Amino acid sequence: MAFERKYSDEVRTASVEEALRRRRAEPGNRAIIREVAEEYSVGYQSLRQWLARFDDGSYDFDDDSDPADGRDPELSRDELLAQIARLEQRIDVLEADNRSLTRVVAMFADQLRPTTTA
Repeated sequence: MAFERKYSDEVRTASVEEALRRRRAEPGNRAIIREVAEEYSVGYQSLRQWLARFDDGSYDFDDDSDPADGRDPELSRDELLAQIARLEQRIDVLEADNRSLTRVVAMFADQLRPTTTA
């Protein structure tokens, strides 16, 4: 007896799309997979595996919006520009923190070096 798929491709695609949409809309909700699995009457572990395959790029997902590129297709140009500005500001802060930490490490390294008297 050949392996039979328990869920149709339509159910798989629809449940994965819904879970991805809910992930974007509710990033803090840890029950999304369980809720979507119940909504589409699919197994929790099946949906979790489909999402894991989608995340690592091995899931054949036919969607015109291509959420695999990391962008939310529903964001407007202005929202994207605002997000870019926020990310650039965050990069500036992190780079400043990195420079400060580098200076502190150098200061401590100087303190640990043995001093020689001539």
